[in-house]
Amino acid sequence: MRRLKNGQRLLSLLLVLLLVWLVLPFRPAYRAVRTIGRYLPVQKTGSVLYSENFMLLSDGDQEEAQAVLQLLEAGLDDLQVWLPDQTPKPIVVRLHQSQASLQQALGSGDYAPTLGAYYWGKLELLAPLAWRPDLGQADALVYYALEGPVVHELSHLLLDYQALGRYPVWFSEGFAQYWEARLRGYVWQEGGNAWRATPHSLADLTGSFAALPEAVAYQEAYYLVQFLYQEVGDSGMNNLLSALEHGQQFEPALQAVYGNSMAVLENEWRAWLAK
Repeated sequence: MRRLKNGQRLLSLLLVLLLVWLVLPFRPAYRAVRTIGRYLPVQKTGSVLYSENFMLLSDGDQEEAQAVLQLLEAGLDDLQVWLPDQTPKPIVVRLHQSQASLQQALGSGDYAPTLGAYYWGKLELLAPLAWRPDLGQADALVYYALEGPVVHELSHLLLDYQALGRYPVWFSEGFAQYWEARLRGYVWQEGGNAWRATPHSLADLTGSFAALPEAVAYQEAYYLVQFLYQEVGDSGMNNLLSALEHGQQFEPALQAVYGNSMAVLENEWRAWLAK
């Protein structure tokens, strides 16, 4: 009976999602779908913890969950200094006690093992001790604060709610890595540096990001966004996000902020990499 009721709730929410998308203009529809999607799929958890801005769903240790809530609040505070926050509150976060649980929440076996994901308006995070079972809780939390997924996934969240998905994957991944590096000092640098001599084109990054070697593509995305921030500054990048929010397409909006064509941007990025 419980399964039937949960299935009926899920079907009802999906129908509401479809109706909202068909009836409302794009901007409110997009945000409404994300807001409803925060509570999908319907799934029980052992406990629900609240803080000022977050609702954390967890089946694990309460002390660990409370510590993750504190890291989430600290990460959001740091990002709000620089970026608009248009997310509905509370922000829903599910803390998973295993990689298998996290993969199940993402709904596909195609994802590589990961520490977290921004997915349908909410955050899906692997718990600190599930990531580093070789460490005690205190050390795992310290490691999680420095190299964990909190700032990265929150950056995805803030970007999506403002820019409404009007950006390529490389920009989203580069953006999240940029803020992770700027606020926490962590940069994922697997894949070596040989790619700098012949980086992928902007066309490849835009059209085939998922098909490129992951470690290289992520580095390219990070350094491309870093280059953009260096060239146009925080105000320029926030102008880009505002333009996307108000309906402009990504390439024209980026060219307007950068002050030149995509071809020039790519050539200058390549020259900057070679320095």
